[in-house]
Amino acid sequence: MINDERPICYDNTMLSQFASCQRKFKLFWMGLEPVERAVYFTFGQIWQEALEKWYVSKGDTAYRLGEALELAGKRWADEGSPAVGRHTIENLRFMLTMYAIEYDKEPFEVIMRQTESGPKMELGFEFPLPGTPWMLGGAIDGYIYWGAYGKLVLENKTSGIALSDGYMAGWRHSSQVSQYYWGLCQLLPEAPFGVLMNCAFKGVSDKAKMAFKKDLVIPEGVFTRDLEKRSPWRMKEFERDCRLLIEDIQRAFDRDHWPKTKDHVQCIGGIGKSPCTFRRLCLMEEEPWKMEVAQLLGPDLKFRERAWKPWERGGKS
Repeated sequence: MINDERPICYDNTMLSQFASCQRKFKLFWMGLEPVERAVYFTFGQIWQEALEKWYVSKGDTAYRLGEALELAGKRWADEGSPAVGRHTIENLRFMLTMYAIEYDKEPFEVIMRQTESGPKMELGFEFPLPGTPWMLGGAIDGYIYWGAYGKLVLENKTSGIALSDGYMAGWRHSSQVSQYYWGLCQLLPEAPFGVLMNCAFKGVSDKAKMAFKKDLVIPEGVFTRDLEKRSPWRMKEFERDCRLLIEDIQRAFDRDHWPKTKDHVQCIGGIGKSPCTFRRLCLMEEEPWKMEVAQLLGPDLKFRERAWKPWERGGKS
């Protein structure tokens, strides 16, 4: 069914989509999604679930790794065992094995949320945006206590591009990182220290993999961590930016007009970027939100089974 209600709560996906392409936001919010889920989403999700299993399991390194590998294998099969480029179960298992060796002993404690099904890392949030009738929400990968710093958001990332200084510096400008930090600020009585970016590179060469199997030497650049800080001034700026974006979204609903982006790379794709999910609809000579359902759907698009509420996926607090 087409969702024609205005959102009350906004996560980073919604806000960043509107900022990059208003029409993409509208089609996403209507409830449309790809028939086939992009394999890089599957890879990232199962990576997160396997890391959660690694951290929650009790025992020696071999046991904890075995638990993580078993979960990854089952979940990959559940998703139809996709295999596209570096997005394979073999590469995922290889990365988990290296991770277990690299981070066998951590300087921090992962704080788990207790649920009926057992401890969980992921943590949802939904809180009022000050001075507005709207909410900000999302789901944090996890949070940790590190004695040297205190509490931090844990943000797990897998990347298809090298974890260069430039790549890591990009997170300083990330609204996603800011929104996750903002969410943990609302959840805790005292502001956390920041965000630990826990990044993993998916593109290890076959030669490096062979060297690892021979000597158990982890190739350089596979894992990188960095601490991201957000000052009180930056967080006030973040709240202002969110408020302005949401006001723009409300005006777009008022006029019921959703222009396309002028950045053609957003539409057709480019290096490291896939073509837009909704490109077919944008090429039709009719406004998609005025089309019949039969025109919207096809071998490429379907309606989302559930309303978009990622803050509930992580056990909303």
